[in-house]
This record gives sequence, C-alpha cells and structure tokens, in this order.
Amino acid sequence: MTTTTTTPSCTPTPATNIVKNGGFECGLAPWVATDIVNTQHYVRGPGDASPNAYEFDQVGPVASDGLMHPAGVSQDLTVTAGANYKLTFRSYFDKCTGEEGFVGVRINQAAPYTVDACDHGAGVFTDNTVSFTAPSNPTTLRFEFLTQEPDAVIKIDNVVVVPA
Repeated sequence: MTTTTTTPSCTPTPATNIVKNGGFECGLAPWVATDIVNTQHYVRGPGDASPNAYEFDQVGPVASDGLMHPAGVSQDLTVTAGANYKLTFRSYFDKCTGEEGFVGVRINQAAPYTVDACDHGAGVFTDNTVSFTAPSNPTTLRFEFLTQEPDAVIKIDNVVVVPA
C-alpha cells in the first residue's frame, strides 16, 4: 500500500500576490504576531477551505490598554510607493454579540478598514476588500484584533495584495 502526502503550497496565489504566506499554510513566518495580556495567537485549522488560518483568541478578561494597543499580526510588503493596490482577505468570527469586536486593517499608520463580527454573520469565512495607495516602500500591512468578549475566536485567511 502506498500513501501520498500532499504538502501545502507556500507559493502566493495568485502569482501577482505580494503577500508571502497569505494562507498561513507554511506557519507564521514572515508574519509577525503581537499579543497582549490575555490573548493568544495560533496558526491552525480549519482555515477557509484550507488546513490553516491565523487565529486570534481572547483567553481572559480584556486588558485595560487593549483598546489603545491591540493584538495584531503584520508583514512588510515590497510595493511601489504611490501605486494603487487591492487587498482581499477572508475573516471569521465564532459568534456575533455586541462585544465580539472587529478586525482592523492598517496600512502603515492609516486605518482604512474594519470588519465587525456582526457585519456578515458568525461561524463562516466572509470576503473583505480594501483598495489603497502604497504610502512608501516597504509598506506595513497589519491586522488588529479588538474584542470585549472573553473566549472570542477570530480568524483571517487567504490574504492577497495585488496591483490595482
């Protein structure tokens, strides 16, 4: 009997994607995660029709400074300063409550987009699209996770940035 094991692809999809490991199929690198008190991050499944996703968990009471300095995950992107780009990603919230929170997108210091837990419903991955102009090269793409809900689980997956 022969067993074949499929190795996850670390090649950006589509080929024009400038995000490295946007599907988190090859672990965390080159993403950099920042946790705060009572938060944890994982790269684990299930992902969005894939084995893995980036998962943020609020594992205890929300830290008093959590709103000012949220947990996040970031990656520096090689871009052309002044050029237009399109960011797409999939988000997941385990539940929709008044306290569940949101995922915020930062492009360097600008915050052009947030998706709230109740925007699309809970328990499924949903599409998000953000258009932006690269302010510099490199440009830092950062996802921030904010919640007031203990035991909240939030995921992102299939992060893609392509020229617009």
